Amino acid sequence: MIFLLADSHCHLDSFKAPLKAIENARKAGVARILTASTGPESMQKCLSLAKKFPQVLCALGLHPSNILSMQQNEIERAIAFAEKNISNAAAIGEVGLDFKHAKTPAQRALQESVLREFIRLAMKNSLPVCVHARYAETRCLDILEEESARKVHMHWFTNSKKTASRAVLLGYFISCGPIIIHDSASAEVVKSIPLENLLLETDAPVPFGGRNSEPSWIADVCKKVAQIKGVSQEEVAKATGNNFTSLFGK
Repeated sequence: MIFLLADSHCHLDSFKAPLKAIENARKAGVARILTASTGPESMQKCLSLAKKFPQVLCALGLHPSNILSMQQNEIERAIAFAEKNISNAAAIGEVGLDFKHAKTPAQRALQESVLREFIRLAMKNSLPVCVHARYAETRCLDILEEESARKVHMHWFTNSKKTASRAVLLGYFISCGPIIIHDSASAEVVKSIPLENLLLETDAPVPFGGRNSEPSWIADVCKKVAQIKGVSQEEVAKATGNNFTSLFGK
């Protein structure tokens, strides 16, 4: 029985029935779930879930794509909310850069400025930062390095061996999700990531294969990682579970 499974990145606040998702995860042997915030309302919901369920941890932050539709005063209030409630958070996130949606220099500069604020908030409180990097992997790593960030979780960072290798050299953790089950390129990147730097995630309820994912899918992700690396599922569960505890403290 695998008992150290953990979902390092999902969005329980996006589920219509989060309790059912949590229970399904428990039945699948998933002992810990980190639910990442994406906006002001999301932060409130994630905090509530973490307070209610001991196996749920929350990260507070603003998704970089959502920042683009917010006024500056709304962003400032959201950052202040995260700071006020920081004692109930296990991490800062989901924050980062998304250059798929940020098309103009001004939009990209805004995302970079907010990312730096959240990195500094995380460091001030000795918390890890959970980073979203879409079409901006290298720039995210540049900023993290410039800010001297140490406790870093690169979420779904399996697009490139080159950037994954750089993240590993910086001592960061990288999470992989259900995409590795069907995408051979992502699986090859995971093969190159040492187990001591690896976390498992679902990004649930993001759909894969025509179905909305759930934290319970971590068991399948663990099985695939074991196949890729030629080790037992127990070894993957133990390593990634220990990494989760090391980074998030529970």
